[in-house]
Order: sequence, then C-alpha cells, then structure tokens
Amino acid sequence: MYSNRLFFISKVNKTVALDDISFVNCEASYQPPALSNYSCTFEEGLCGWEQGSQGQLEWLRTSGPTDTPNTGPSGDHTSGTGKYLYIESSPPSQKGNVAWLKSQLLAPAGEEGYCLTFWYHMYGATVGSLRVVLQKVDPYEQTTAWQLNGSQGRDWQMGRLHVTDQPRVHLAILEARVGGETGDIAVDDVKLVSGPCAASDVCDFETGSCNWQQEANDNSGWVRWSGPSPNPNTGPVTDHTTHTGWGHYYLLPSKASDLSGHRTKMASPWFTAANGGCLQLWYHMHGPGVGTLNVYRQSQSRQDTLLLFRSGDHSPMWRFAQAPLGDRTLPYRIVVEGVSEGPTQSGDMAFDDVQVTHQPCPPPGHCDFESSLCDWSNLGGGADLGGGADLGGGADLGGWLRGRGASPHPSNGPDVDHTTDSDQGYYVHIDTYVGGWGTVSSLRGDLLQAATGGHCLNFWYHMNGSDVGTLQVYINDRKMHNSGKGEGVLLWNKDGNQGHTWLEASVPALHGNAFWFVFAYQGGTSGGGTVALDDINVLSGPCPNVPPTPPTTEESLTVGLAVGLTLMSGVAIASSLYAFNNWWTARWSASGFVCVCGCLGGAPENTDRVEIARNSVFEIMSDQQEAQHESESDRSFFNNLYEPSQPDTPV
Repeated sequence: MYSNRLFFISKVNKTVALDDISFVNCEASYQPPALSNYSCTFEEGLCGWEQGSQGQLEWLRTSGPTDTPNTGPSGDHTSGTGKYLYIESSPPSQKGNVAWLKSQLLAPAGEEGYCLTFWYHMYGATVGSLRVVLQKVDPYEQTTAWQLNGSQGRDWQMGRLHVTDQPRVHLAILEARVGGETGDIAVDDVKLVSGPCAASDVCDFETGSCNWQQEANDNSGWVRWSGPSPNPNTGPVTDHTTHTGWGHYYLLPSKASDLSGHRTKMASPWFTAANGGCLQLWYHMHGPGVGTLNVYRQSQSRQDTLLLFRSGDHSPMWRFAQAPLGDRTLPYRIVVEGVSEGPTQSGDMAFDDVQVTHQPCPPPGHCDFESSLCDWSNLGGGADLGGGADLGGGADLGGWLRGRGASPHPSNGPDVDHTTDSDQGYYVHIDTYVGGWGTVSSLRGDLLQAATGGHCLNFWYHMNGSDVGTLQVYINDRKMHNSGKGEGVLLWNKDGNQGHTWLEASVPALHGNAFWFVFAYQGGTSGGGTVALDDINVLSGPCPNVPPTPPTTEESLTVGLAVGLTLMSGVAIASSLYAFNNWWTARWSASGFVCVCGCLGGAPENTDRVEIARNSVFEIMSDQQEAQHESESDRSFFNNLYEPSQPDTPV
C-alpha cells in the first residue's frame, strides 16, 4: 500500500486536490514486468523507460552525430547507424541542467540481485556527469549507485552495476548533468539481467568492490573510500579515476596501534588462465610513516609471484605501475598487500584503477595512446602541475582528450595519428576553442629515476590553426614541487601555427634527482586550431643530434643565475669606472696635470681626490664581489642542510 501524497491543480481560482491515495487489497499474485522488458536499443522508442519530470532537460533520440561540434558520438553503439539517446549541452542548455531517464517499477532485489548494463558516450572538453540513481518508492529515498565525471574518450564504453539489497519496489534512473557547451552525453543498449554482473578486466571501484575481498582474518585493513584520507598530511585527497572528492578508491589508513611488519591483503576475483598480459594500476603512498606495498599474482594453490614492490614516501600524488603477468597455465588472482612501518598515523597507502590487459606491457616511458593514456595523468585546466586537481564535470577548461581521426576540428586537427598513420589510430589533443587566454591544461608523466647519462624525451606534436597557443615541456621533482614550483623548469617551448603536419621533437634532460616531465598547453588570446601529441618516448641517455644541456637541478639553476648576475654586475661597474676615469683625466688635463696610473706631475693638493675616487670605485666593486661570494656560500650552505628527496626504490 502506497499513500501520503498531496496533488492539486489551480486554475482561475478553482482548485482540484487529491490526498491520502491508497492501494488496498491489491492482487497478491501481481509481479512487475520481467527484467528483460527493460532492455532497450532505442531503435523503436524508449521501451517503457520514461523522461523524468524533475530534470530541466529531456533525453533526445537521434542517429548519427549530435548537433554540437567536438562532442558526442558519431553513431549509435548497436549498429553505428541506429538510434541512441543523448543530452544536448549547447545553448539553450545551461551548465548544471539535468535530464532523467526512469525505469518502471522494479521488483525488490535480494542477495543475488540483478545486473544493469548500459553503453555510454562521454566525450568533450566540458563533459559533466552521468550517474545511476536508485529510488525507493515508499518511503521516498534516493541513492547514487554509479557515477562518472568528465570526458571518457571518443568510444562507447560499458557501464555495469550489480544491484543488491533493495528490499522494496524501486526505480532505476539514468541522470545526465551538463558541464559546459562541449559536453554531450549519450546512452544506448540498456540491459537488465538477473544475478551478478560478469567479471571485468578493469575496476575503478566507483560502483563497488568489483568482487575484490579483504583477507578473511583481517577486518580492519583496506577500506573502500572517497575524499581525503582520515589522517592529515598523508594519503590521497581525491581518487585517481575522477580526481574528485566523491570518486572511490581502496585505502589502507595507518593507525597508532599498527605493529611493524603487519600485513594486510586485498584479493581480486579469479581470472582465467592465459598467456602474456599486463597488470596496470595506480597507487598513492605519502607520509614519513609509509611502509611497503607489494602486488602478487596468486595461483589456486596459494603460490605467490611478486609482480610489484614499492616502499617509502612517493610524494602526495597518484603514481602509475605496471608489470607483465607472465605465463599463466591455471586460474589466478591479483593480491595487493600493505606492510605497516609501525605505530604511526602518517603512512596511508591507496590503490585505484586496476586493469588486467591481454596485451604485453608497453615499454617503460613509451605511450602511443592506442588503448589508454599509459602512465600520463591529465591534470586539467589550471591545475597544480605537481598535484591532483578537481576535474569534475563542471570544469570550464578541458584537459587533454584521447581522440582519433580528424578531431576535433577537421580543418585544423590531424587527419591521422602518427603511430598507425590512419584515422583509426589514437592521439591526445586539446580543444583550443575551450577556455580563455592564458589558461593551462597539463599532462604529467610518471616518476623517473636520475641517470648519469641523462634522458631524452622524444615526441611528435601537431599545432595547426589560428591563435593555436603555446605548447611547453617542463621538468619537475619533489623538492621543486614541495617548495611551490608546480610547473618546475621549462625545457622546451613552441608557439603558434606549425602547419598541418606531425613534427618530431627531442628534448634532452640531465637531472640529479628523481623527476617527471609535464606537457603544458597555454591558451591563446582568441582560441582556434588544435594541439595534439602522439608517440611519446622517454629514452635513457642523450638525444641523438641534440646538444646536451646542463643539469636542471635547482642548485645548478641558482648557481647559474648567481654567476650571470656577477658577470653583469662586473661589466656594469667596469663601464662606470672607465667613464669615471675619462672624466677625471679630462678635468685635470685641462688644469695642466695628467694622471696615468697615478699623477706623474706636480699635482695640486686636491689631486689625491682622483686616486681616492678611483680607489672608492675599486673598493665598491670588490665589496660587491665579496658580498656576492658570501651570498653564494650561504646559498650552498643552505642547500647542503636541505635534505634532498631520496630516489624511489627500484622494482
């Protein structure tokens, strides 16, 4: 029985009201429609799904590309030529507008529950959010069960949600929210089936644990978490998937009661046997009390093979790690183990975005963007180049987008990628029409170890169109980042239109500490054209046919600046001395006296003023040089006292 709702209509001072609506003695054998009735490809209509009255927008049914350029799919997911639903993000739609798509009443879901799958398309510089809301009917209550924010690439991707523990009749709602003018969101091929969802090779923990389980004898270890970790100055502030406070990850918080060497494990579901393959994940380890993170491949006989090992503080940012899975003749699972350093509350560890691929791991430092961003992190517009940023769908400036073909502007962007030289290959690019002058979007690489011979950053870039802005390469390390230098040191810069072609660049880097590279795009005055990157490689040793560069440590930059200032000061003082000497020589020559390295004739009593003045100039110059030397000594002393960051423990 459902009741307690009041509805009324008022027109021309006449009111019709309803209250206390009840359903009594309903047919006990009535059952909601079978789950299969809710499956829909939208080829013929909405299949019983309804537009929600709470939204300011409606889902539109269409085929082919959407009306807004640089966003939305080129066709539906089912066949490429059929129908799908989408929200229009360009005017008259406004940022924050919402569209609802509601199911009919669904029967209570028990322990087995049901699996809701759908295909979504979220591509564009200012994509908002897509979420699944479960709404109870009596009492009225809503729960967010699944959510994604921001651009997710140019391809259709599957969303899945295992719905359980819904003891009452309820609704499922697909909600899309506008993030900006280039933020169309589309859905297609919705399906509901009984039981849990099939296992997936990738998990971002946004909708649940993905069947990862805590070790049976440890109930106080790893926890699924969102937002900042509970201990200050340690652990993540956001997740890695969405870079927002509401995204989820797995956290191992440190405690004052921890014992040194205590081990806490999380295990994935079982994977079928296969050859080759690669494990990829993102981890976060920050704080003076951080212990050790181990990742194993475990067989059914409980034999562990160590895949990854990380220890100690890795600075306050998400880090990428990958390892080949090797030959696997039997089913296996992935085990993530945290080893405590001891009693502390400043050593939290976390992991997110675990993926098992069927392809071999790409070479370290190499990315062709064919399947993902590899170990590059999109920091979005205006972000701190050394740390995470809130990349929620409300961002006004988009980050680097993974695309292919003539995108986003056919007249300016690449027609093909550089890797495959086809319109099916992928690259990353910036939509320069989004964001204002001077705004920055940054792509940060993973941590690299210092090497005696240095490194060479080799990449291909495409900069074409009017007022295309500036592309820059920076180098950064923990010391510079912690001292407030979010960008680091500029190594390479290219400005303006470079033509409708892919160009190669090689940037040498010789750095004394562990470091990372950053690609930064800075918007032009009016926006236009496309900036794209492809085939990034970080190689050990110097760049071929490129002159080596001096070390880029902060100390070397300080010393170089001091030497430069000293030389400039010396030149300026020498010039002043020369002019002063000529003036005094001319003055005393007119009086019948000539001074050359001292007065050689009988000088009047004030002749000493020439030497006094001359000596004063030399004393001033000597004092300045001595002060500069003392300043450099103080600076060197300070740098010797400043404890440098220790290189990460290699795998």
